[in-house]
Formats: sequence, structure tokens, C-alpha cells
Amino acid sequence: MTETDKDKKEDARRRNGVTRLSAELPALTKTAFRNTMGGRGFAEAGLITEWAAIAGRDVARMSRPVQLAFPRGERKGGVLTVECGGAAALELQHLKPQILDRINSHFGYAAVAELRFKQGSAPVKAGSRSAARDSKPPSAAEIAETTAAVAGVPEGEIKASLMRLGLAIRRDNRKK
Repeated sequence: MTETDKDKKEDARRRNGVTRLSAELPALTKTAFRNTMGGRGFAEAGLITEWAAIAGRDVARMSRPVQLAFPRGERKGGVLTVECGGAAALELQHLKPQILDRINSHFGYAAVAELRFKQGSAPVKAGSRSAARDSKPPSAAEIAETTAAVAGVPEGEIKASLMRLGLAIRRDNRKK
């Protein structure tokens, strides 16, 4: 081991021999991601864990990366396979240039040359906020009832949260 390698390892460590989690995470997740991806592997685990930050929240709500394949012996010009719901594929196809640009900006070079879309389950979980949203806005009666219920609470963030909670409960009761 050269002196510079030793210095780099020491820079990654903090006082008392404690190592930053961010320095150890790629090594820890490498095996897990290899096993979950069926051995085909993901060149960059961060692409999965940071998908919302890379592609944008709206794109991440309707898609998820499932495979990144590079030509043999290369680390550029890869093909990223993204799983999405059937209806989302058309929208993502239109956003393809922007998504590719954001992904390559994340890598810092032209790592991904092509996006492929694979129809699969929508990544939105049943219990998530976006899945629970109803397209129909609350009625005037529901708003009035909820406002009356929280009238005794002083104005502020807590009252606003209680108002949203009350409207959500009324919306869920309306579905039953």
C-alpha cells in the first residue's frame, strides 16, 4: 500500500477509528443490490436510492430503475431499464431527453445513452399520500364541518395539520 492510499483511508476515518457511514455504504449494499437484481447488477446503487433526487419527484412517483447495463468492458453508453405503469410510459417517453440529461448529470459523464421502459406495477404504495388522494375536492359542507371541529385550536401549523387530517378522514369515510 502506498503512502497516498494510506492517507486516503485515514481521511475517510474520523476520530477514535469511527468510519463515516457514507464511506462504508457502497461496500455494504453491493451484495444486497447484486442479489436483488438477479446478478445482473447495478453499476451505481445510488441510482436506486437517490432516484427521486436524480429523476425528479414526479418521475420517481411513476417509475423506478430496475437495471443498468453497459457494453462489455465499458462504463459509458449504458442502457437503463425503468419500470413504470402502462399509462406512465407514454409520459416518460416524452420526458426521455430530460431524464437522460439528469441521470448523466448525476454520474458526471455520459453513462447512460438509452432509456428503456418496462411495463410493471406502479411504484406508488397503497398506503402512500399520493395513492390516498381523491381527485374530487372536499365539499363545502365537509370544509365547514372540519373548520367547526378545529375552531378551538389557535391559528398556526397545528391547526392547519388538523384541518388536513379532518378533511382526509372525511374523504376516506366518503369512499366507504
